[in-house]
Amino acid sequence: MKFSKSSAYALHALMYMVRHLTQLPLSLGGIARAEGIPQGQLAKLFPQLVKAGLVKTVKGRPKKYAFAVDPEHISLLDLFEATEGKPLFADCLLQHCPCTGTTENCLIFAQWHEAGQKMKKVFAQTSLANAAWTHPEHRFDSPPKPDVSG
Repeated sequence: MKFSKSSAYALHALMYMVRHLTQLPLSLGGIARAEGIPQGQLAKLFPQLVKAGLVKTVKGRPKKYAFAVDPEHISLLDLFEATEGKPLFADCLLQHCPCTGTTENCLIFAQWHEAGQKMKKVFAQTSLANAAWTHPEHRFDSPPKPDVSG
């Protein structure tokens, strides 16, 4: 499974909010500038995050956002399923295969399903707050730094 760029943007926007909890609520413009994310993308994503109950809007001009629940209680699984719009790892890796395989009759799907369940467990056990404090800060519009470790 490959996550959409929207999921990466949402993850980084919310990690930014975690690292700036004392400054909440924040505007999408402020988050976009700080993280190098197109503001238009955030404007499309945040209604999904509101609908999922992860963030809430705070009245005012411009509209600002804060967490609807403690980031310690938001799992990466919650976030990714909200942004991807579907349960993760529910489909077969070979989505276009006409075999209508199940875990009982298809070894490939059975292995994919097992691996997916392990990943879901990791995402479910990883809080947004934990991810924010263990992930290096960076901007999307900055080029990656070259590996000079040799």
